[in-house]
Amino acid sequence: MKIFGFDFSNLSFSKEENIKHNRRVIKSLSRTVENGFSPDGFIENQNRLGCIKYAARDFAYCGCGCIAYWNILLSRGRKIGIPRLASEMEKGCVFGGVFGTNAFFMKRFMEKRGEKIEVSLSPEDILKSGAKEAIIMYYKKPRTAHYVAFTAAGTDENGKRLYRFYNVCGKLMRRFGEGNPVILSLEEFIAETGYNLSIYFKIS
Repeated sequence: MKIFGFDFSNLSFSKEENIKHNRRVIKSLSRTVENGFSPDGFIENQNRLGCIKYAARDFAYCGCGCIAYWNILLSRGRKIGIPRLASEMEKGCVFGGVFGTNAFFMKRFMEKRGEKIEVSLSPEDILKSGAKEAIIMYYKKPRTAHYVAFTAAGTDENGKRLYRFYNVCGKLMRRFGEGNPVILSLEEFIAETGYNLSIYFKIS
């Protein structure tokens, strides 16, 4: 059954079956650009990871929230297993993943793992605070929502803060090339993405 373009069929899933499947898949999955990873190990193209089950859908469809936090952890050198994190986070999926991972769940989940989270609707808050890592959830009409993690990447020649953005979509991936690091100022990312609404999760 489709409503406003969203498919609400097949919403049931088994957490146990999902993690068994994902462990089996990850065990044999080479972490290459062709499979959605960057050369330094980050997930950069979720569309190539439809093999990873996430709630009643998969990573390609709705895994961006889980991927964003996994990339943050990896940037710190913490290598948590993808199946484990997906299993822990899929309980926060709305309608089995039809609408992705709930933003309120994201905040609570990270806080339960010991993170200090500050939520803001303003990119200026992120810039003023000098945040070293954050996750942005943005919405773009007509019905695109996406989570992207970003971490501090120094400054440009004019002293403007730069960030590395992970698992970007569309023209940014094409501009930098698949698998290559996307390093921009936050202002440039906003201009390139052209979103209509955003929520920032500053992590400290």
